[in-house]
Amino acid sequence: MTHGTSGRTFFLDAANQNLATIPPGILELRELEEVHLENNHIEEIPQDIQYLTNIKVLYLNNNRLSKLCLQLGRLSRLEGLDLSDNPILPSWIPVLSSIRSLRQLRLYRTQIGEIPTEICKHLHHLELLGLSGNRLKSLPKEIVNQTKLRELYLKQNQFEVFPPELCVLRNLVIIDLDENRLTALPEEIGKLIRLQKFYVARNRLQGLPESLCQCDQLSVLDLSYNSLHSLPRSLGSLSEMEEVGLSGNPLEKVPRLLCKWTSLQLLYLCNTGLRSLRRSFRRLVNLRFLDLSQNHMQGFPVQICTLKNLEILALDDNKIGKVLIPFPAGTRPSPRALPA
Repeated sequence: MTHGTSGRTFFLDAANQNLATIPPGILELRELEEVHLENNHIEEIPQDIQYLTNIKVLYLNNNRLSKLCLQLGRLSRLEGLDLSDNPILPSWIPVLSSIRSLRQLRLYRTQIGEIPTEICKHLHHLELLGLSGNRLKSLPKEIVNQTKLRELYLKQNQFEVFPPELCVLRNLVIIDLDENRLTALPEEIGKLIRLQKFYVARNRLQGLPESLCQCDQLSVLDLSYNSLHSLPRSLGSLSEMEEVGLSGNPLEKVPRLLCKWTSLQLLYLCNTGLRSLRRSFRRLVNLRFLDLSQNHMQGFPVQICTLKNLEILALDDNKIGKVLIPFPAGTRPSPRALPA
């Protein structure tokens, strides 16, 4: 698939074509700005890649790359590069670190055990760095050079300690540390005042720092499947909250502060040991999605009847029998059942 004007091709999609090499015809399209070559069987990038001088985005994920030619480093306009699902080799590092124009670098599932310091030292324009699905246990101290970094994806690694270097990167908007081995978060996390989305599901957290309330732009917080019994009261001041995941934590009660997050639209409380909802739960009038499945509720929570914006409600795997639900006039929600 190609897109262009007046015989000039700017976009080319050659993904999923069983390609063993990059066809010479592609390398002759000198106006190309975005090329998709993912999900093929390409083993080597030819030297003629250097002639694609206008290319800005290149997807080479899920191939069989064993070599990166030096000429790849001469693509001075390249801003986005995806090499995920290819094993990173030491010989690649000088090539990657020479692409100084990169703003987005995705290296998901590339079998790396540490981030090469050369990348942190030389790629100063990175705004997105994707490193999920690797074997990382720590970050190099040189990561502090990534002052423009906005999105950092570290899901499914081996972090036992929250990387303290991240607390210096004040422009971070998204941090994904799902499925690691974290047991605590540092107080310094409060310095990330631009943080909007924070994912730390499926770790080993037993508590949260009070300073998290200083991240007052937080709108998405996923704490699912940790070991949290409660949340710090100070978090009640986070007025921008729209999506919160608390499923799989032994809460037993809805945290009182949660009912102050009146902007909430999606709330996950599956398997949290709940037997009832607080009266103040009715304040969450903007809720559209509510998961209360796999709890111990024996009666229908009447607070739900006032949530007039609710679209999806999950109550499966509780102990609720048939009840007559007294919806006040004009407030009846129309929830769609979730699959069991």
